[in-house]
Amino acid sequence: MSENLTLELPNFEGPLDLLLHLIKVQKIDIYDIPIAQITSQYLAYLQEMQQLNLKIAGEYFVMSSMLLRIKSQSLLPHNDFADENEEQEDPRDELVQQLVTYSVFKKVSAYFKKRNEEVPITAAKEESVPQNKKIQPLPKGQITATELTNTFIVILQRMKIRQPDIVSVNVNETSVAEMAHFLQKKLAKHQTVSFFSCCKEMRTLSDVIGLFLALLELCKKQQVKVLQKRTFGDLCLERIDCDDK
Repeated sequence: MSENLTLELPNFEGPLDLLLHLIKVQKIDIYDIPIAQITSQYLAYLQEMQQLNLKIAGEYFVMSSMLLRIKSQSLLPHNDFADENEEQEDPRDELVQQLVTYSVFKKVSAYFKKRNEEVPITAAKEESVPQNKKIQPLPKGQITATELTNTFIVILQRMKIRQPDIVSVNVNETSVAEMAHFLQKKLAKHQTVSFFSCCKEMRTLSDVIGLFLALLELCKKQQVKVLQKRTFGDLCLERIDCDDK
C-alpha cells in the first residue's frame, strides 16, 4: 500500500481522532497497525497543518513522539537470549489500547448526541392553579371529628364505585346441622347467647357462614329469637322454650 495519502483537513478532536481517521480511510486493522506507515502519514499531516499556519495543540506533538518511539522500538532486533516461551511485549499495545478505548467513547458520545437531538425540548412552566384553588389548612375548631369522618366515608364510597373490590374467597362447606347443634348446646346452658362471642370460637370463615345459616334455621323453627340493639351491632340469641310459643 502506498504511503502517499491525500488528506482533507477536518477539525479533529485530538491526535487519537486523527489516527482513527487514518486507520479508517485505509481500512487498516486496528490490532495490526503498520506503525512506520501510520507514523509517516501522521507527521505529514502535522507538516501540512504547519504550512497552512494552523494552530496545533501540544498533544499532537506528544503523540508524534510516541509514534516515533514505537517505530524505533519495532526496528530494534529481538533479544536472542530471551526465553522462547516468553511472549515479548508488542510496543504497539499501548497505542492500540488507547485507540480502542477512544473509539468506544466516541461511538457512545455520538449515540447520546443523536438521542439528545431526537428528544423534544421540554421547558418548565409556572403552576397554573390559582392561589385560592390550592389546598388550604383546615381552620382550627371549625370542623369536628364527626364531620371529617363522614367526609372520609363519602370519599371511600366514591372510590369503591370507581374501583369496586373484587375478592375471590374459597369456602369449604360446613354442616349446618353441626352448627345448629352447637347453638342448641349454648342455649341449653344460657337463656341468651351473643352471636359475636360464638363467632370467636369458629376456626374458619366457612364455620362462621355455617353458624349464621344454622341461626336462620333455628329462627325458622321458632327455637331462637334474635334481637339487635343497633345497626351492624351484635346479635343477641334468646332461647324460646316450649311454654313461650
